Amino acid sequence: MADLTNKPVKICNDRVLLKLTKDKLKAVLQLANPDDHFEAIDFPEILKEVQEHGVSFGFFSKLPPARDGKTIIANGKAAVPGENAKVKPVVKPALQFTPKTKEGVKDKVDFRELGNIVNVPAGQLLLQKIAATAGSPGKNVLGAVIATKAGKDVTMKCGSGAVLSDDGMQVLSTLDGKFIMRDGKACVLEEHVVQGDVDMSVGNIAFFGSLLEIQGEVISGFKVKCKGDISVAKGVGNAVLIAGGNLTINGGMVGEEAEVRAKGNIRVDFCENFGLLEARKSLTVTNYLIQGQVKVGEKLTALEGKGKVIGGAFVVGGSMYVKELGSDAEVVTHVTVGLKPELEKRKRKIEVAKQYWPDRMNELLKNISAINEMKKKEGKDFGGEKAKVLAEINDMMPEVMEMNNKLTEMEAELEDELNKAACESVYVYKTLYPGVHINIGSSSLFVNKQDSQVVVELDKKTLKVKVRPMTSEEKEGVGQ
Repeated sequence: MADLTNKPVKICNDRVLLKLTKDKLKAVLQLANPDDHFEAIDFPEILKEVQEHGVSFGFFSKLPPARDGKTIIANGKAAVPGENAKVKPVVKPALQFTPKTKEGVKDKVDFRELGNIVNVPAGQLLLQKIAATAGSPGKNVLGAVIATKAGKDVTMKCGSGAVLSDDGMQVLSTLDGKFIMRDGKACVLEEHVVQGDVDMSVGNIAFFGSLLEIQGEVISGFKVKCKGDISVAKGVGNAVLIAGGNLTINGGMVGEEAEVRAKGNIRVDFCENFGLLEARKSLTVTNYLIQGQVKVGEKLTALEGKGKVIGGAFVVGGSMYVKELGSDAEVVTHVTVGLKPELEKRKRKIEVAKQYWPDRMNELLKNISAINEMKKKEGKDFGGEKAKVLAEINDMMPEVMEMNNKLTEMEAELEDELNKAACESVYVYKTLYPGVHINIGSSSLFVNKQDSQVVVELDKKTLKVKVRPMTSEEKEGVGQ
């Protein structure tokens, strides 16, 4: 019997030529005479002779239609190679150039971000590996098994701020920060550096990390937020900055719409004609504050540089320490010390309520008086819509009176708490100018004469705000 694997063989009384494709995945039949037809040959006879020559796998139940005198009687199964393992990003990372070491500076790198910051929280799934597959073997028409090739595995790599799961199938963040791929490694960085100004080329910034460093200026119109600390090298315009930690501004803040807030401490060189400066903890000014709104949870210190505080409104939970308060032009400057944030919030709510409930009660009383006057004049003819309105007003009065009584009680309680909490003072190490209005507890003082090296405090006996000379210990104790 002829070897089919080496060359084609003739079958069915030489009417048909049987051959294999090079990969042995197909058994092909070809008519010797082009005018002949496969239908004229008994299919079981063809099948029997094909099997006798070693073809044993992948037979068709009937011959497929012939084309150019050729058809296929058996079709093998190709081997399916395994797929390589893949790494699928669950969070799309920010793009970044590979860091380059600065010339002449050891262990210093210089890199620039491309695109926006991609913030991730600790525990965030960053990368997921899709495992390689083993593939499946095949079988040729001669019944021989065709080996397959398994897919290649890949090892995910982690840099700082990321960790590989125990099974090696996931990469997760270990801290809050920005997600980047650096040298093929997933990294989550706690610090972000803007090498220049926050402008149109950078856009607004929102960063989850512990430190946002801006090496230029925050231009007007932009918003910058960071869960941790913010450091600005060259000042702030009419912009919004919100820090979950501390905030440092080297340079000034100028702009009536400028808004700066921090849950920690704020340190700034100077602020002029600004909107809001709010620190949950302390505020340190290394030069001056002029015309703005300031809220501080703890102490305010302005003892470096000029140390001036001029104009605006200041609400300070602790004490205030300044070189100069007010100015010789007698610019009106409102200062409240010893007012903690929670008390200030209650005070604002009471002030809002006072703008409504007393006026509401006066309005109802006037209406009752006017309608009762009509009732007296009209006598038996009084009724209809006027009587209905009078009834509605009488129904409203108990609630309005109760709200006014509560408001009076709340004011009294707040005044008592303010006086109890009023242990903070204003320390002026150089000059206190006329035009300054100082509130401590529920009392206030309008300064009408210039004074030097004084302390403004609440007299606990008289509950009045007074000015007294500094003691020698106080002069030497802070900033001197």
